Amino acid sequence: MTEVDIILPRKNFDITISETFDDGITGIFGPSGSGKTSLLQAIAGLAVPKSGYINAGGRVLLDSRNRINVPVEKRRVGYVFQEGRLFPHMTVEKNILYGYKKDAGNGVRFNEVVKLLNLGHLLKSRPWQISGGERQRTALGRSLLSSPDILLLDEPFSAVDTRLRSQILPFIIKIQQKIRIPILVVSHDMPDLLKLTNKLCIIKEGCCLGYGEYYDLLKIKQALEITGAGTLVNAVNMKVTLTGEGSGMTILEWEENGHKVEVKCGKSSGAYTKGQELKIFIHADDIALSTKRLTDVTIQNQLKGIVTDIIGCGSTMLCIVDAGFRLVVEITAESCRNMNIEKGGTVWCLFKSVAIDITG
Repeated sequence: MTEVDIILPRKNFDITISETFDDGITGIFGPSGSGKTSLLQAIAGLAVPKSGYINAGGRVLLDSRNRINVPVEKRRVGYVFQEGRLFPHMTVEKNILYGYKKDAGNGVRFNEVVKLLNLGHLLKSRPWQISGGERQRTALGRSLLSSPDILLLDEPFSAVDTRLRSQILPFIIKIQQKIRIPILVVSHDMPDLLKLTNKLCIIKEGCCLGYGEYYDLLKIKQALEITGAGTLVNAVNMKVTLTGEGSGMTILEWEENGHKVEVKCGKSSGAYTKGQELKIFIHADDIALSTKRLTDVTIQNQLKGIVTDIIGCGSTMLCIVDAGFRLVVEITAESCRNMNIEKGGTVWCLFKSVAIDITG
């Protein structure tokens, strides 16, 4: 766990955050200028709070009451800036090895990081000779070899295009699965964060409006005003059970406690293999609700579920449906009334196979 309880003065407002972040990946989300980067800088020691306490990886990094403030170079915090900040005169290999601690920390070795991040063919290249995604992976490798107790990623996707983002995202997930250190990721792009994790911290004007699971945060009005500013997205971990090269359809399965849910996906079926774990994404407004299962319809996916919450969101309503995993569905208030959709009621979630996006 990572404990943060700080007051950090800033020009327009103070950063006042008191939160304990679980291990794993946590997304830090909020408007520009809300204090997301300041939070990371305080953990890294690049910004000094007026008062507070920070404990990362079981080590106290800051305790103002006891006059403890561990220097930046001794904090064992990996920090990846949005532009990478590689040394331009060094090769990729030398950039990765900068700060390498052979006998410290998590036991990660150079060859292991190179393989994990697919950097072997780039080792003799210089930063200006490689792509934005490759530079970000190099920066990640350098941070990992410093044997950090925690990894901080500040807008790691802002400098790269959509194609390169799709390269970086799986590597971050692999890193956490392999190294098992907490990772805090700052981004103003909700879909990007949900591709990594459903555990979020919502920040506005230096304050944490909520920390927890994505679907639970939608119930907090102030947090919903921020998370719901764009199209809401569902993110679900699933496993490939069948790839149909002839039909162009991939069959995905979610299972927990003996309960199975099957989903058909009509995108890029040839790119996946049976047993592969991945994450699917469905926009909340791409899902329709029905009070019964439909026949003679081209929609491939019809999932039965129970409405657990109904949340007002301007002129629309957000229905949280438990279909084994949770889905948020955006419908009009008029539809909600006409269909008599109520909390505790049974509905069918309908969405086309081509409405599903995949990462993994």
